[in-house]
Amino acid sequence: MVLQYKFNYTSNNNSLITILDNILAKKQTTYNLYKEDDFLFLHIKDEEENILKISDELSNELPMSIFLEDYTLEVVPQFPIVNYQYTPDSFRKSYCSNCLTKVENNESKFFYNPFVNCETCGTTCDVEKIEIISNNEEFNYSNYKEFFEKLALEISLNKKVKINNYVFTKFTKFEKENEKILCTNLDKLSNIVVGSKQKTALLLSLEKPTISFNINAIYKANNDCLINKVDIKAPWNIFYYLLSKELAALNIDFVKFENSEDFDLSINFSDIENNTKISVTESKIHFLENSFYDKSLDELYRKFDEKSKAQFMVLLSENELFEKSIINIYASSKYDMAMSLYSPRIDGVIDLVSFKIPKSVNEIFEGIKKEENGERLLESFKAKFEKDYENSLNTDISCIKDNSLNSLLQIPGTILGIDNIYEKAASALLPKGPRIDYKIIDKEKLFNKEFDFIKLVKSGMSFKLAGVDDKTLALGYVESFIYFLSDLIDDVNENFPVDGISLSGDLIADEFFNKILKLALTTNFKLYYNKDFPIQL
Repeated sequence: MVLQYKFNYTSNNNSLITILDNILAKKQTTYNLYKEDDFLFLHIKDEEENILKISDELSNELPMSIFLEDYTLEVVPQFPIVNYQYTPDSFRKSYCSNCLTKVENNESKFFYNPFVNCETCGTTCDVEKIEIISNNEEFNYSNYKEFFEKLALEISLNKKVKINNYVFTKFTKFEKENEKILCTNLDKLSNIVVGSKQKTALLLSLEKPTISFNINAIYKANNDCLINKVDIKAPWNIFYYLLSKELAALNIDFVKFENSEDFDLSINFSDIENNTKISVTESKIHFLENSFYDKSLDELYRKFDEKSKAQFMVLLSENELFEKSIINIYASSKYDMAMSLYSPRIDGVIDLVSFKIPKSVNEIFEGIKKEENGERLLESFKAKFEKDYENSLNTDISCIKDNSLNSLLQIPGTILGIDNIYEKAASALLPKGPRIDYKIIDKEKLFNKEFDFIKLVKSGMSFKLAGVDDKTLALGYVESFIYFLSDLIDDVNENFPVDGISLSGDLIADEFFNKILKLALTTNFKLYYNKDFPIQL
């Protein structure tokens, strides 16, 4: 009997294949492993009874990974002959079920040992002793269980405990946006944040990522909290796992950690920090930070001065797309927005549109006057919104130095008196906003089109004069921008057929932006993302 596993593993790293190999090497069976694109194949050849046993063991031993989207399992007629070689993965792992079996067994010599070596996931450490310094005196303990009990007690007594790079304190209240919280008991996560089964499961994955959660309305109301988001992390190595067990036993479900030099106790041991941070949209997991990617990609990234093109080239490399024609949307809240086309037919990359920000508000007003009915519109706006009109004329927009989405929206926001257009749009409750005019000046050109800021502002003025409220108008600005990008793609594809769309930049990982983008991309393009590389550096 031959059993085939087909894993959909969207990463170029060898973590999963290494772990599978480590697990199966201990079992008396015949197997092979190989990768093809985003799929990893495992074939097991054995008697049916043994295969069923191994399959059950795999389901228990194989850790969940954020890269493992799904897998299929089927009996196949033949055991394929393959000659596949791979480089064993060397990335430092968090821990797996095999690690926990050792450290949680009170009869094991590894009981509560946070530095256990694991032959399955590869977790390893040569540390034999931890030093705790309190008032420059060593903190003694007789065994690791006692050590973690004492450490948890100190935190419960509101002591500030520095562990390597972070200072840990008992969580009492939120003080700033995106604070870092270690959750010791995931069953209590919904007490403070908006729950998500998918996000909670991902916290426990092999990579132990940081994930941003929305603070829930009940907590905010009961605690007079104005903070909206918090970064949550599950214990990311065995040390924090064992500490969390003891903290949870003391009913401490959340611990705040931050970079600080204000502490009461100091603990040091050799450790490799896991800097993985992800965002979860309805269709994809995106890396905002990731320490563990192929560092040769950095060299490729550094070859380009423009961040959008550097990101595009890395994405093409990760997905092996250099023989394809691909349009890239680089949607950023911090850096220059860009839409570019790569194709071997043009031997490189070319921009589809450029955003040249006007030098002054007066320049925009003069441009509006030249439009049909523009002068009358401007006079009406001045009469009804005199304060906004005068404030905008006194605002220096020449200081806007980038073409990020926030900067682009700052232009109409300045004139219409709407602060933080993107934030207002994301919090709008209506299903859609008004269709704002996102136009280009040179309509006959296929590439290097220039964006028309005059019509962008003029259409917003018309809607504000018609009585559209600021939140609804803000929603229209963001929503229409995304549909503008989609229309550009369709125009290019009609004249220069492309093989797919790639998406990068931090806004791609924003749930609000991503949701509208998926609705806007009406043509059935194949979508590509960065695999291991962060979506924006």
